[in-house]
Amino acid sequence: MRSKLIAAAISIVALAVPAQAMADGGGSAGAGGLGQAQLAGQTATTLQGALSSANAQQTATNSNAPVSVAGGQPSGGGKPCDCGAPMGGKPMGGPPMGGSPAGGSNSANQGAINGAVSGAGNNANTTQNNTQTQIASAGGAIGGGGPGQAQGSSQKSVTGQLAGSSANANQTAVNGNSPSSAGGSPSGPKGDDPSGGDPSGAGNSANQGAANGALSGAGNNAGTTQTNTQTQNAGSDCQVGCGGSGQAQAAGQSAATLQGALSGANANQTAVNANVPVNIAGGDVSGGSNSANQGAINGAASFAGNNANTTQDNTQTQNAGSNCQVGCGGAGQAQLSGQEALTGQLAASCANANQTAVNANVPVNIAGGDIWGGDNSANQFALNGALSGAGNNAGTTQNGAQTQT
Repeated sequence: MRSKLIAAAISIVALAVPAQAMADGGGSAGAGGLGQAQLAGQTATTLQGALSSANAQQTATNSNAPVSVAGGQPSGGGKPCDCGAPMGGKPMGGPPMGGSPAGGSNSANQGAINGAVSGAGNNANTTQNNTQTQIASAGGAIGGGGPGQAQGSSQKSVTGQLAGSSANANQTAVNGNSPSSAGGSPSGPKGDDPSGGDPSGAGNSANQGAANGALSGAGNNAGTTQTNTQTQNAGSDCQVGCGGSGQAQAAGQSAATLQGALSGANANQTAVNANVPVNIAGGDVSGGSNSANQGAINGAASFAGNNANTTQDNTQTQNAGSNCQVGCGGAGQAQLSGQEALTGQLAASCANANQTAVNANVPVNIAGGDIWGGDNSANQFALNGALSGAGNNAGTTQNGAQTQT
């Protein structure tokens, strides 16, 4: 008789429960709670390699080498002999005369420019987003089991980058101006003085401008963003003898970034400039100014850098509500969150600049008479430099928020 009364009471309560609650909870009385599970996994792997090389080789040779040679031709009468002078008297004609070389300015001008530029770079961006939401409502006014909810999320990201760059510039510039003049005369008949030639000319100059350079750069940029959002809502309309809700959330985030940037620049320059005028005369030598002017610029620059930013955000929320009034089981809630970030960076840069600059003005005058000439000068401007830079920048941000109500 007692069992019949309990069964009648359960039937009356079940009729009073809304239809939706009955459907959500799976029954009116003694209904088992809903079970929900969500699992999410994300894996990203990025591997990048960039290699660049530039080589510039230059050999520039410029030369000006005029040669002037002059000599006089004898002029006169008959040929002497043992029988005496021929009739008519002494051979006619003066002493033989040597020629005199004469010319304008001589110059050698050269401009040489050589360069090598190399660059290598990598850029990678990884974004992982995960959103999980669970909503469970348990029905059953008497003896209703609480909902069970579980969420699991895993995010993994690996980024590897290598950038290598090399620039080499080699320059050899040779500029020369070497005019030569020779003047004179053979010996004349007895009693006559030969007259040597007198070389004359304007100024001589050698001018050279040489520029050589190498530029190399290598860089990596990586950005990783991981976002996870988990939400669980469990409600129950059970009022008597109700089981509590069970909620569990687990999230793991792992990010590894490895970067290597290597850069090298080498600039080698050899610049030779020379002015070597040569005058040889039996008489006098006259000429203008002689000069050698050279400007040589050499440089090498190298840069290597890495930039990495890692952001990890995890948000977990659990809400467990119950209308139970008598014989109620407590809700069970668990939240687990793990975040790992690894960043490794290597930046290496090397710049070498080697310069050899030679400038010479060497006028040579040989004369039996007087030597007249202008000013002589050798002017050189040499500039050499090497610049190298390496840097790393890394930013890591980890945010975790957990809420249970």
